[in-house]
Amino acid sequence: MKNMNIVNESSTLLEDMIEGIEWAYPSLKRVANTHGFCERGLNIDQVPLISGGGSGHEPSDWGFIGPGMLSGIIMGNIFTPPTADEIIDFVSQLTSQKRAFFIVKNFEADVTSFKEAKKKLELNGWQIGMCIVADDVSVENISLKKRQRGVAGTVFFHKILGYYAQNGASIEKLQEISSALLPEVKTIGVAFNGSHLPWTKKRTFSLKEGEIYYGTGIHGEPGYRKETFKSSELLARELISKLKLNFRWTPKDKYALLINSLGGITLMENMIFNNDVRQLLKINKLEVVYDKVGGFMTSNGMNGISLSLFHIANEEWEDALKTAVKAPSWFN
Repeated sequence: MKNMNIVNESSTLLEDMIEGIEWAYPSLKRVANTHGFCERGLNIDQVPLISGGGSGHEPSDWGFIGPGMLSGIIMGNIFTPPTADEIIDFVSQLTSQKRAFFIVKNFEADVTSFKEAKKKLELNGWQIGMCIVADDVSVENISLKKRQRGVAGTVFFHKILGYYAQNGASIEKLQEISSALLPEVKTIGVAFNGSHLPWTKKRTFSLKEGEIYYGTGIHGEPGYRKETFKSSELLARELISKLKLNFRWTPKDKYALLINSLGGITLMENMIFNNDVRQLLKINKLEVVYDKVGGFMTSNGMNGISLSLFHIANEEWEDALKTAVKAPSWFN
């Protein structure tokens, strides 16, 4: 199994990648002396929407910078979030308005860094809102306690909150909307192998030939159950059944769908899986009003896929999803 990456030295990995992003996406502006980007031509009259975390999840989160989505992102090394001071340095260069809204994935290290940055900024007169996304419905292997990590469903928050921010929403309004969104976005993933740290020869976990692991995390965390892979349709049935238990949906409920390659799944496989998911949701008589397929939040070297569903409990959210944006990794 491939355990190599096209990299140079581990000490230059992050900087090398950032410079590559600069060449490829001139719509993004590097924020001086940080590992962050912002939207070129940022509208200073709107509340800047900031996200970020460890690298290794590309195109998350820099791929979602643009009008109607994120204003900027700050990243750390592989699977390691930026420090509070790095976040403060980044945000302070983005705006003189002393206000911002953070979208944070629910991992202990990420939450700690962003909460500390929020506290320090507020002591200096800033107004900071924050949403901690916890869309993962997988469970721990022994206790069966829900993990509630922030995974691919976070991208729905980028899109919905980005729509409102672009339309002049205050921090209080963004806080209200994010609170309403939190119970309506749920994700579960599956993997065929663990993640790979570029400077090692090891994976975060190993599986037998033909085996899959349900409930794996975007940092290569092990899942809750191993099984022999049989077909895309049976995989779709398993993941949908878990989401159904968490949503308790009824016929004609409206949903948005996100099929996310965790890194090693081909577009052909994505589309086959998407077809199976759509057929099964049709049997459940759900109305899917938005369907997005691709690689949005990966886990370096992992061969896997995740399924996110977003219950459209507010008709304005459908409009927000369908409003056209142009970000490096999101077009509609």
